Amino acid sequence: MSSIGRSRSRSSSVANNTARALALLPEPLPAQQHQQLLCLQDTLQTIPAMPNKSAKYDPVEWPDVLSRGNDEQDRMVAQHYILRTAFGGDFSAPARSMLEKGCVVLDVGCGPGTWTMEMSTEFPNSSFIGIDCLNAFPRDIKPKNCHFRTCTVGQQSSTTLASLPFPDNSIDYIFQRDLNLGLQAHMWSPLVKEYLRILKPGGWVELMEPDMETQSSLRNECAMNDKLLYGLSLRQQDPYVGRRLPSILAVNGFRRVESEFQSLPLGWGSSHASPLSSPTQPTHPNASESNPRNPSLPVDLSPPCSEFARAVSSHYLFTLQSLQPWLSAVINISPEKYAATISNLPAEWKQARTYINWHCAVAQKPRTEEPF
Repeated sequence: MSSIGRSRSRSSSVANNTARALALLPEPLPAQQHQQLLCLQDTLQTIPAMPNKSAKYDPVEWPDVLSRGNDEQDRMVAQHYILRTAFGGDFSAPARSMLEKGCVVLDVGCGPGTWTMEMSTEFPNSSFIGIDCLNAFPRDIKPKNCHFRTCTVGQQSSTTLASLPFPDNSIDYIFQRDLNLGLQAHMWSPLVKEYLRILKPGGWVELMEPDMETQSSLRNECAMNDKLLYGLSLRQQDPYVGRRLPSILAVNGFRRVESEFQSLPLGWGSSHASPLSSPTQPTHPNASESNPRNPSLPVDLSPPCSEFARAVSSHYLFTLQSLQPWLSAVINISPEKYAATISNLPAEWKQARTYINWHCAVAQKPRTEEPF
């Protein structure tokens, strides 16, 4: 068979596999209804929320600790580019050859679909399916090999996890990032087992999660950490699941498990600084020397800070802002006092050289049935 014939055969196979994977998912809303839903979501964001504070530890009554709306979507887009820079690319699984030839990829918790669309652009021979509980992803302006569907990944009842609407052995590569705030601790193993079920033999899964606690923190940041960890623990959520991803994958049947983590600085240091930027700042013998641009101000003697570190700091501050409705209820302070509290944290982060760890784990489904 010629190379053209093989290419056409492979494209047909990917298309058939994509149709099979999508068969059990509901069709997306018509364009007009989709736009109306987005407008309704934006409108609801302008209405002051009056949640039942007694339900703040109940994932059923208060399912989302993060806010919804355009600001949260923007935060997730920024997160994508920060993590791409931190980990040196959009994915870590050894799947490039498979992606270039053509395969079916599932992005779980795709949010606004940034990862899904960029990967589908880079790998046009593969098909990408993004699923999320919110209909915040693009409908029309997207690559042809990119598909989005609304699908809830989470518990069906207080004790069971809803099955993913995909046939057995229908997906080649699963990517999941930053889903921990939507999952209770007991859901992780059943979810990973679902990934094992829907992956084809030899397929790959990649999971990325942050620690919910910053490191090298001063008093106010430590207090914020304590309240966040306390609230999550009462919701039966695991704030350190990122560290346990390799073991969760291994005990649930995956093989070739590998992991790495990156420490992201919150507004300090020269991490990932551009070589064209100026990494050196003049040393001034007299700290009270005046600033030549504004003699009334002292010279800034603080160490240089890369744009990446500033972006990480800004992103984490946006995360705390997104947590405000829920976390202010946990702390039992007003939204105004909460806003004032977190506005002072970036100065602490810079002083203490605070950082946050992100973890990535990749693993492969065995090509044949293996006894444990």
